[in-house]
Amino acid sequence: MARLYQVPSHARPWLTAAILAISLPQLLRGPFWQVLLLLAILLWRALMDRQRAPLPGRWIRVLLLLGTVGGIYLSFGRLIGPEAGTALITSLFALKYLELVGRRDAYVLIIIGYFVCATILLFQQGFFVFLYVCLCLLLLTASLVGIHYNDSQARSRQHLGKAAVLLLQAVPLAVVLFVLVPRLPPLWNVHTDQGQARTGMSDTMAPGQVSNLAESSAIAFRVQFDGEVPPYRQRYWRGLTYSWFDGRTWSQARPDDWGDELTFYSGRGTPPLWYRDLLRRAADRPYWDYQVIMAPSQRRWLYALNTPVPEFDGLVLARDRHLVATEPVTGNFRYRVRSYTGVPMTEPLAPDQRALMLSLPEQGFPRARELASQWRRQYRDDSALVSAALHWFRDEPFHYTLSPPAVGPDVVDGFLFNTRRGFCEHYASSFVVLMRAAGIPSRVVGGYQGGEANPMGRHLLIRQYDAHAWAEVWLPGRGWVEVDPTAAVAPERVELGLRGSLSQAGEVRLPGDGIGRLPVLFQLRQWADLLEFRWQSWVLGYDLERQNQWLSRWLGAVTPWRLALLLLTLAALLVLATALIMFRGRGPRSATPLTREYRRLARGLSKRGVRGAERLSAAQLCERIARRWPAAEAAALSWRETFERLAYQQDTSPSIGALRALRRQRRRLMKACR
Repeated sequence: MARLYQVPSHARPWLTAAILAISLPQLLRGPFWQVLLLLAILLWRALMDRQRAPLPGRWIRVLLLLGTVGGIYLSFGRLIGPEAGTALITSLFALKYLELVGRRDAYVLIIIGYFVCATILLFQQGFFVFLYVCLCLLLLTASLVGIHYNDSQARSRQHLGKAAVLLLQAVPLAVVLFVLVPRLPPLWNVHTDQGQARTGMSDTMAPGQVSNLAESSAIAFRVQFDGEVPPYRQRYWRGLTYSWFDGRTWSQARPDDWGDELTFYSGRGTPPLWYRDLLRRAADRPYWDYQVIMAPSQRRWLYALNTPVPEFDGLVLARDRHLVATEPVTGNFRYRVRSYTGVPMTEPLAPDQRALMLSLPEQGFPRARELASQWRRQYRDDSALVSAALHWFRDEPFHYTLSPPAVGPDVVDGFLFNTRRGFCEHYASSFVVLMRAAGIPSRVVGGYQGGEANPMGRHLLIRQYDAHAWAEVWLPGRGWVEVDPTAAVAPERVELGLRGSLSQAGEVRLPGDGIGRLPVLFQLRQWADLLEFRWQSWVLGYDLERQNQWLSRWLGAVTPWRLALLLLTLAALLVLATALIMFRGRGPRSATPLTREYRRLARGLSKRGVRGAERLSAAQLCERIARRWPAAEAAALSWRETFERLAYQQDTSPSIGALRALRRQRRRLMKACR
C-alpha cells in the first residue's frame, strides 16, 4: 500500500538544506563515516521522494540505529560527553529524516534540529559562528512554515521570507532577555577539551618547539589598551618560566619547600609577602591598563606584559609574575590587567632557589662550559659578563631562521659552535646555559612578542607565529633582569616583528602571506577581526559584573524587584508594538494577490482622472477606459479576460507565472492610457 506523504514537496528542500547546514560543523570535526552516513541518508530520502525507493522497514531502522550508536562508541570511546553526545544527536537527527512521512514527524525533526543548532555553540562562540547558527535557524524555520501549506497554496521561495520575518520579530525580545536576565554562572561546567589538540606555548620547551608555532597563523589572543599602545619592542607577553634543564628540554620547576601558598596568589585571603612587596614597588610606576581576550588553548596559562596586577576573577598570579587561569581555557576567556613598567624583581634568592637557577646536567656541552669559564675569568662583574655574552652573539656569524639545521645530540654545543642558525628558543636556551655555567642564576621565559595592530578597532592581534622565548638573569642589586639574546642577533625581530624580520632576511613567508596580504583581502580580514573582537567584548564578555555596572547606570541600585518590573514593562511594550504592527497591516496583507493587482491598476487610473476606479467592477473599468482612451480598448479587454479567468478558476490559486503575465498586461494597459 502506497504511503500518503503529508509533508508538502515545497517544504522538503528546506528540510534537506537545514539538515546539511546543521550537520556540517559536526562532520568537519567528527569521524569520516558520519559524512558517508549523511550522504547515504540524503540519497535514500531523495529516491523515496521520487518513489524509487521504499520507506526503510523497522529492522533496517533498528540496524541503522545500533550501527550509529556503535560507531559513536568506537570513535569516541564513550556515549556521553560534549563531543560524543553531539555526534550522536547529530546522527540521530539525520536518521530521523528517513522516517519523515506526516506532519508530526516533521515537527519532531525540526525540534531536534533546533536543539542540534544549540550544540554548535558548545565548541565555538565567535561572531561568524553565530551568523552560521542564525542561517541554520532560518532554514529550520522556513521548513516549519512550509509544512503548514499544501502543494497548491504556496511556493518554496515564499517560506524563506516568512521565516525571516518570524525571526526578526523575536530579535527585540531576545535582546531584552539577554540584557536584563541575570548572568548567572552555569549549574555545571561542560568541558570540551577531551580529545582536542592543545595549542600555543607548552609547559616544556625544546629546540624546534617554539619555531613550530610560526607555522600557524591561528589567533593566540587579542588585546585592547585603555589608552596608548606600548611601542613594539616593549610588547613582551610573559607566559611561563622554565627553570629546569635536562640537557635537551626545559621545564617548569620550583624549590621543593615552595608550596602553593608561597608561589601563587588568587586575590583571596592574606596576600603573601612577595605580593605586598610587588605592590609597594609598583606604587609610583607608570602602567598600562588593558583587556585580553584569550582564544581557546585547552591550557591554563595566560599572557600579560611584565609585572601584571590582574583583576582576580578566575585568575592567579604566580611569584615569577606570570598569570594562570583556575581552569583550562576551553573558550574565549576575557580578563583585565594593569601592568607596571620598570618594577625590579629584587627579591633575594634563597639558597635552594639559587641552586635551581644554576643547575645543569653533569655531562654535556663542554665547549660552552669552557667559554663561560673564560668569560668568568675575564669579567668578575656579572653585568659585564652578560654584556660580553651579548656582544659575542652579535659579533659571531649567528643567523636567525625558521628552518634551522639539525644540531646533533649536544643541542647547546651543536648550535653555538657548529650550525649557528636557529630560532628564538635556540638563542634563549644556549644563553641561559652559558650564564649558569658562568655562575649567574638565570632562566628561560616563554611567551609572545609583538602583535599586529588593527587600526579599525585599535587593538592588537597576537598570533601563534608571534611566539617568542627570551632569558632572565639575576644580578646583585638589580634582581631579575630581562635579556633577549635574539635581539642581539636579529634586532629587527623585536622592532618589526617576526613577519618584518623574515621579510628583510628574505626568509620563507608566514601563513597568511601572499594573496591574503592583498589590500582588498587584507582590509576584509581586518574588518572581520574587528567584528569578532567586538562580539567577544560586548556579547561574550557581558558577564554578571558588566551587567551590574550597566544596569546600575539606569536603575541605580539593582534589586530583583526593579529588574523584574523593567523586564515585564519592556516585554509588554514589545508585545503591544508587535500587535499594533500586525493589526495595522492586517487589511492589505489579508488581500489576495489578484485583489492587490486590481488595486494597483485602479490607483494608476485614478491618477489619470478616472474617479472612483476602485469601486468599479472589471467590466465597468474597461468601459471607462474604452470611452476615454479608445486606443487602449484592446489592451483593456485582454487584461479583463485574464483577470476574470484567474479570479473565477476553482480549486487552485493563481500561479506565479499567471500573476506575472497579468502584471505585464496591466503595465501595457497603463502605457496605452495616455
